[in-house]
Amino acid sequence: MRYIALISAFIFSQTLFSQESETLDSLWTKRGKVGVLLNQTGFSDWVGGGTNNFSGTIKFDYELRYRYLGWDWLTNIESAYGMAKFKNAPFARKIDDRILIQSIVGKKFSKNLSFSAFFNFNSQIGNGYKYSKDNQNNETRELKTRILSPSYFQLGIGFLWKKDKKLWVNYSPIASRLIFVSKKFTNNLKDGESYYGVSKDKGSRYELGANLTFHSEGKLLENVNYRQDLKLFSNYLDNLANVDLDYLVEIDLDVNSLLSTQLIMQFIYDDNSIARLQIREIIGIGVQLKLN
Repeated sequence: MRYIALISAFIFSQTLFSQESETLDSLWTKRGKVGVLLNQTGFSDWVGGGTNNFSGTIKFDYELRYRYLGWDWLTNIESAYGMAKFKNAPFARKIDDRILIQSIVGKKFSKNLSFSAFFNFNSQIGNGYKYSKDNQNNETRELKTRILSPSYFQLGIGFLWKKDKKLWVNYSPIASRLIFVSKKFTNNLKDGESYYGVSKDKGSRYELGANLTFHSEGKLLENVNYRQDLKLFSNYLDNLANVDLDYLVEIDLDVNSLLSTQLIMQFIYDDNSIARLQIREIIGIGVQLKLN
């Protein structure tokens, strides 16, 4: 819970910047971008040591929105895939892999509040490995995840508080979550073991709980933009006090309309996968094309 408290404090400080009003010119609005993020490090006779490496990430973000007579329907599609290659390493390593489809529909009943329903799909594109060394100190890898394994589907109903398109919170006290995995990873489990919460010889797990989704975006400084998304889920059917957390923050420093420097940080806590806070961080130079 201390991780949630720290992240919540950061979120509160950043939402102070999200005070822009929105103007819609039609029932449908859309925006998006495609980007490539690159990072390279090279050494030559460097006494301090180091390993040459190169990494690249391809990102796609798209948002589609419909608003009419108090109805507000927002759909986000996001994907990213990145790899890093170190000199003399036998394998390239994955540094980013996400597929996200999120849709929230609300019917306004007051200035900022709506009844809402949401759908969320979250998975990955490529294989994921655990890396280690054998007895000869050679690097080896073991397959741990694969395309669409695991996959998370969520459906829920609740309430949406929305200041504008850049600042909103959706709370669903009734939310169903299905976790799908390949039986390739569960057939050889020992009794009592699980794979992303899925039991031996099973391919799925059902959870009923509460979900909270928070979104905020805005400007920190001139040409410095941020976006943050927080997702919390608590399972009523198993250890209610244990809250799954997924917090993603992206900070863009725009050089011009095409070039930017980008910082990406993600924090995940899900004891079905590992009972520790997972942290991912990427910094690089990006080329992006806006799809507005």
